[in-house]
Amino acid sequence: MSFNAVGSSGTSISAYVNSLLSKTATSVASDSTASATTSAASSSAAAKAAAKAALDQASHTFKSTSAQQKLEQKQTALGSDLRTAMAKAGVTLQGSIELSVGSDGNLKVTGSEKDTAAAIAFLKSDATKPSFASRVSRLAADATALSTSLQKSAAISQAARSAGRGGNVMSLYSSLLQQQASTPAVFAMSAASSSLSYPGVLASKA
Repeated sequence: MSFNAVGSSGTSISAYVNSLLSKTATSVASDSTASATTSAASSSAAAKAAAKAALDQASHTFKSTSAQQKLEQKQTALGSDLRTAMAKAGVTLQGSIELSVGSDGNLKVTGSEKDTAAAIAFLKSDATKPSFASRVSRLAADATALSTSLQKSAAISQAARSAGRGGNVMSLYSSLLQQQASTPAVFAMSAASSSLSYPGVLASKA
């Protein structure tokens, strides 16, 4: 009885076995990497969901709700006054524009090229006291301050709940706070409405 060589011609049984073992090890390593990636993604999703839940809870306290209502009143008045003033100046927005304060402290206007140019020209020529640009900046600053407060409350709440599992409260608080969104407050308006949005609070419209 004769035996044919396993694998390609001249390949020994030992070499073939080693090849199989190598492929198996590679497959196991790949499976482990995929499993770790999936686990990390699940943990990240769970962390984001927990952070959002904590932020939602913080935004629904009596104190934060009152602060939100005051901001809504301010944005409603600003939107109405700005639309009226722009209409008197012959400025009609075709779509929506967004106004926010950039990292350099300057007011940023975004929208279509035509609407952005018209809004910037209007704001530059505005002679009201206080100016609309300063009112938008003040509104954005107030919204950012409230958002920061809400995010701090949410982070300390999460840290306190996790402390029972052996975590260090302040260390967890710092870590969770760093994970919070740093999205700037945005005042958006069109010819018919306006809204204010910032992390922790649903956009208020008028």
